[in-house]
Amino acid sequence: MVNLFEILFKMVKQFKYHLLNILLVILILFSSCLARSKDSETQFWQWFMNNNIRLFELKDPQEKLFDELSTQLHKVDPNLTFEFSPFRSDSVREFTISADGIRKYFPLVKSLVSKAPHIDKWKFYAFRQRVPDDHITLEYDKKTKIGYDDIFFRKANDSGKIAIEINVRNLIESNSFKNAVYILLDSLIGEYDMETQLSTIEFVKLDENKTSELMPIIKLRTIVDENKKLHSN
Repeated sequence: MVNLFEILFKMVKQFKYHLLNILLVILILFSSCLARSKDSETQFWQWFMNNNIRLFELKDPQEKLFDELSTQLHKVDPNLTFEFSPFRSDSVREFTISADGIRKYFPLVKSLVSKAPHIDKWKFYAFRQRVPDDHITLEYDKKTKIGYDDIFFRKANDSGKIAIEINVRNLIESNSFKNAVYILLDSLIGEYDMETQLSTIEFVKLDENKTSELMPIIKLRTIVDENKKLHSN
């Protein structure tokens, strides 16, 4: 007579054995991916150091050099982007690595920038930084410009974050127009705060008769900073 208990015992042992093998394979694959990621970060900064003079002396966008830089950065992850600053008054050049507002890639940006080497006359940043200017204007297309003066908002608390309704003068219902507004917001409060301090963003066409009921967009910077202090404890 077949002993049912023995059969079940053998099945459990076999299951545990196969489960351990599967977990071991997953661990090896994860370790391999992590090692490749760390190696690609090292390789990126090695390439940057080898080409830092070419990059530093760059005055106008050069497609070939930018393509080389993009290729190296995308070896780390294809979702990462970069920005160069003009020369600062102290002749320092800034280089920013961005997740392009995609929050799940924020840890990767932090990891990569934390490994940046010290190179004379270079300053490296994680995420697009705030621009200390209250009068920025972007050219949306050859006929249309949009700036801080065209944007007003109202806010609401949302579980420790800020929900905002953006009221935009001459709002155009297109992704490219809204992207221009997002770029202005990045410049105003920075990419990191844009993703971590704001919750929902609703676009509304500005009613010129109701601007007294709204706040100018530049006040969002102060509100975000106050919200960070409030929730830092």
